[in-house]
Parts: sequence; C-alpha cells; structure tokens
Amino acid sequence: MNIRPAQEVLRAEPHDGFIGDRPEATAFEVPPVERLWQIAKNNKWLIAALMAASLVAGVVITLLITPKYEATARIEISRAEKNVTTVEGVETQDSILDAQYYETQYELLRARSLAEQVMREAELASDEQFLEAFEVDVLPGQLDKTITAILLDNIRIDPVGVSNLVDISFVSPDAALSARIANIWAEEYIASNLDRRFGATNEAREFLENRLEQLRTRLESAERELINYAAARNLFTVETPSDGGSNDTASQTLVATDLQALNAALAEATAERIAAQSALQAAGLEDDATIQPLRQRRAELASERARLRTTAGEEYPTVRALTEQIAELDSEIATAVARSGENVRARYRQAAETERLLRDRVNALREEFVGQRFSSVQYNILQREVDTNRSLYNALLQRYREIGVAGVGENNIAIIDPADVPSFPSEPSMLRNLVLAFLIGAAASGGILLLREKLDQSLRDPADVPDLFGVPLLGSIPMARDGSDETDVSNRFFLLYEPYFSLFTNLGFLTEKGFPKRLMFSSTQPGEGKSFSSVALANILTQQGKRVLLVDSDMRKSGLAKYLDLKVGKGLSNLLRGEDDWRACVQTAEPFAFDVIPAGREPPNPAGLLAGERFASILDAVGADYDHVIIDSPPVLGLADAPLIASVADGVVMVIEANRGKVRMTAQSLDRLENSGGQIFGAVVTKLDERNASYGYGYGYGYGYGYGSSDGADDIEEPRALAS
Repeated sequence: MNIRPAQEVLRAEPHDGFIGDRPEATAFEVPPVERLWQIAKNNKWLIAALMAASLVAGVVITLLITPKYEATARIEISRAEKNVTTVEGVETQDSILDAQYYETQYELLRARSLAEQVMREAELASDEQFLEAFEVDVLPGQLDKTITAILLDNIRIDPVGVSNLVDISFVSPDAALSARIANIWAEEYIASNLDRRFGATNEAREFLENRLEQLRTRLESAERELINYAAARNLFTVETPSDGGSNDTASQTLVATDLQALNAALAEATAERIAAQSALQAAGLEDDATIQPLRQRRAELASERARLRTTAGEEYPTVRALTEQIAELDSEIATAVARSGENVRARYRQAAETERLLRDRVNALREEFVGQRFSSVQYNILQREVDTNRSLYNALLQRYREIGVAGVGENNIAIIDPADVPSFPSEPSMLRNLVLAFLIGAAASGGILLLREKLDQSLRDPADVPDLFGVPLLGSIPMARDGSDETDVSNRFFLLYEPYFSLFTNLGFLTEKGFPKRLMFSSTQPGEGKSFSSVALANILTQQGKRVLLVDSDMRKSGLAKYLDLKVGKGLSNLLRGEDDWRACVQTAEPFAFDVIPAGREPPNPAGLLAGERFASILDAVGADYDHVIIDSPPVLGLADAPLIASVADGVVMVIEANRGKVRMTAQSLDRLENSGGQIFGAVVTKLDERNASYGYGYGYGYGYGYGSSDGADDIEEPRALAS
C-alpha cells in the first residue's frame, strides 16, 4: 500500500474541513477579551472563593483596626490690606499675589514650627491621654521630635473650594483629643500670625502685653539668678571705664582689680630690686679702686719677705718686720671691704624681699583669678541671658509704644467653626476597605489565573498540535454528556457524530486509496478516548458500506467492554499464542454492525507475544476479508506494546486528551512510535470542554449540537469523560 506522509497529503489535497494544513476550526483567532472572559468563566468558583476570602479579610481587618476620630476646625484667612506701621494702605488685586499669599498660609499651617508650638502649648509631652492614644514610648531626648512627627502626620489642611475658608482637621484614636488639638492648632496659628504681624489687630495689643509681662518676669528671674551665682562664687564687680568694646566679666571683679594693682606693685618692686642690684655691683667696683693699693702694697711686702726667707731665715728681724706689716695690711683690707658695701647690700636685700612677697601674693591671686575665669563661663551665659531678655523686653516695649501711636487694625484671621468632639469614627471605612479588598481580590484572582495558565503544561488549544508535535491536527472532539442517547454513536444526530465524521473525512485523504487499510489508535496514557474513537470510526466506516474489523490489542486492560456487548471467550491473546482459526475469535460488535476481535484473556507477557511476526501475519490474514482493520492499542507511556503494534500498522492516530497530562509526555510517546517504525498520520484532540471554548473549541462545535445550542439547553448535565 502506498502511504504518503500526512503533512504532504493535507497540503496537496485541500478539502472540506481544512484550510491549508489545519482544520477550519483553527483558522480564526479568538479575540483576547473573549479568551479572558472564558478563562474567568472556567474558573468562576476559584475566583468566587478568592473574592470571598478577600472580602472576609477586608471585614476582619476593618474590625481589627483601631478606630480613629477626625475633628475639624474651620478658619477664615483674609488678605492683609493694611500696614499699620506706615499708615499708608497697600492694596492689590493681582491674582498671582493672592495665590502666593494663600499658598504661603497653607504651608505655614503645615509647618513644623507650628507643630512644636502646639506641642508646647498643649503640654503633650506630659499628656497621658495623648501618649496612650498614639502609644508613644521613646527616650526622653527623642520625645519632642516624636510628638512633632505624630502631629504633622495626623494633621490635614484643606482649603474649602475657592473661598478664604480653611479646614484644620486632626485624626487620633481619641475623639476629645482630636477636637482639642484641632482647636489649639487654629489658636496657635492665629497667635503665630500675630507674632509675625503684632500691632496689626486689636488682639495684638493684648498679645504684646502678655509677652511683655512674660519677658519682665523672665528678666527679673535671670537677673536674680545672675546675682546669686556671682555672690556664691565671689564674682563681685566694680565699675570700670568703658572702652566702647565688649567687656570681660572677670576683668571687672575685685580679684581682677587686686591682681591688676598687685601686678603694678610687683613691677615696681622688681624695678627697685634691679636698681639695688645694679648699685651693689657698682659699689663693688668702687671698693676695688680703694682697696687695690693696699692689696698691691701687701703683694710687694709678701714678695720681699719671701726673698729674705730664702737667704736669712724666718727669725731674721727684717723678715719678722715684713710679716707684721703684712698682717696689718690684711686687717686694713678686711675693714675696708666690710665697710664699703654694707649700705648697698642692705638696700638690695630689702628690695628682693619686697619683690618676693609681692610675687607670692600675685601668684595666689592668679590662681584665684583662674578659678573665677572658669566660673565666669556660666556667669557670662547668665549675663547674656539677662542682656537678651532686657533687649527683647525693650524691643517689645518700644513696639508696644509704636502700636499705641500708630493705632490698632483688624485681625485678618478668625475661627469660624471650632472643632467639635466627633461622635463616630472616620476610620476605618468599611465601604472603602471592602472596595479595596474587592480590587485586591480581583487582582489576586487575575494573577493566579494567569499563573495557572502559564504553568499548565496540558494541551489547551488544539491548533497548537502541529507546532508542538510536528503532526497535523485531524480532528477536535468535544466531551460527551451523560445520557444513553448521547453515547449511541450510530445516531447521526448524536453530539459526537459530526466531529467524528469530520475525523473520518480527514483520514480519507491520508492515502491515495482513501481511508487507511490498517489504522491504529493509541494514546499516551489510559482514559484519553482512544477506545471510544476506535468504536466511533469503525461504526462510521460500517455506515459507509465498508467491511470493518476492530482489533482490541490492549491485552492488559481492555476498554471496549464499556461500549460493546462482547462475550467472554477467545481473543487476540489466543491467536498470538498459536491458534490459527482467527474467525473463531471474531464477534459482532453489538449493537453495531462491524466485527471485533477482543483482547482475550490477559497473557503473562503481552509484549513478548506482540514482538514476533505472529501479529503481522494475523493482520494479513484478516485483511483479506475486511476493507479496514481498526486497531485499538494499549497506551504508549511505560509500555512496549504500542510501538510493536505501530510497526505493523499502516499508520497511527494519536489520541490526545485536552486539559490533561503534559505536552512533553505526548511528544515522547510520538517519538517512541516513530522510532519503532510507525507512521504517524496525525492527532485527534478529545474531551474539549468549556476550558477550551476560548480557543474556539468545545461546546460550540458544529450545527448547534454543542453545549451552546438552544435545543435541550435546560436538560444539559455535567460532562462525562470518554474513558478508554
């Protein structure tokens, strides 16, 4: 038999049911929106579960969230139209300046400095209500910064439309606290505005009076603290002439004054001592001039006496006389020396003693002065605080006097509606959280469905068969529904008759002589529909007037008994073990008109029986009596039977169940069949259901007989698998 490759035949001989080398059902592209809708429809229960879980989580989270209350104070901000210090009115209608002014005010309302001012005014650092409401538990050094950050995070400034009104809203877990802080925020904003523009409103006078009283009290306290500190550390000062520069506080103390005086006295004593020392040295030179002749005379007499001793001896009268003269000269020299420097030395000793005493006192005062210098650091700080408070007091007093002269204007900021204690929480919002939970559930559902579609390795789109496996798609079979009528393949109006007849038509173009003589149906694993497909094709061939024999070669677990009324008896296993009368094994496939050779009893080694030439000779023998032999083979995966059968058949049709198994397993099965010498005619995809509707297959198949038809729509039940 001359069998041509299926791809070549399908391309060379286009016919009804094909466009190019693919069936008509795969020739159009399904819109993405329709595919997404079908995916969602296929997974409606999963989507419903995810959405329900998301909504329940939203309700639970909403109930667990601590309620928060929002209180709002409304103020009015008018443009400042008058500068009271210059009396002249300054008016502008420039919208840009107006926008700039109001944007500045909005930012001032959100300023960190205003938050700090509110914190100090409300004494929030020691407010247990506030600390417990916001669960503040930080180190004391970080407390002010933490409270300021909390205030800024929970305050909201909302301009009211295009008006001059501004809403100041504060949110906290305590309703009374929210109202109190919102009102304080508005009041402190007005106070800070007055602080910047004091003297411009009637309230400015009272504000300045309060500030003057505070500064006066602070100045008195600072001066009192300065005096007490100076008395405790002996920092008494005396008035000194001002040089117009900055005076050092220590230089004005009594110790500094004494040290200055003693330094001057020490300098004088040192000068006196130096003068006495110079006089003493000068007196020594003068004494040398008076005594020198005596010393010279004594030297001459001593020289003479020495000369005479060498010649006359010690008892010589002249020697003795010279000795007496030398002794007299020594006495005169000593008396002259003692008498010459006594007065000068006395003066020197007095000057040196005076200098020593002064130096000791100066050193003592210097140590005391150094101690006072260390104490003067804090003294200077206190002095500067006194000076600063005095300057501020004088400046405010002067400003207060200017206000009295210039007059008082009107306040441009006023509280319209103070914040009331809210009666119900503003957060959490059940409706908003449910909407958010719904959106999150929808997003999660979409993500999970897309992930499932990406990870699913089963065959969904039958049009992918040529690209995935390199074989043509011969047919697409929808999943059958429960009901005896719908499993009657002899009924032309049966749901599956049209798709199987289309498969029959496509198989008729595989060879030059039409439908193959010996056709094998196989699948990767059990339950994919190959047995039902074998029965359906055998029945259609019989209806076309052909003599058909269906051979059940699945001797391990036959599936034909589900569709045919077969008697227990001999079968293919008996023929393969040596029996020659194949006609004794043939039965009529009730309720159909074709014949069938059942599998027979399960042999211990089916693959061993199929490995020889016995099976090929049986096919040759039955081929003489029948026009077509349909072989229902075992699954390919894990078994050696199917490749052995494929080697003796004219060709193989691979039955692939949609939405089940893995693509690589089917590809491996096809490789095994081809490597054994089998000819792969193509593939038929079975059990298409609503999951494949997005690809143009499934319930909408053919002439209104699909699940989408109107006839009998109310009687449709759950689909039933076409098990093999």
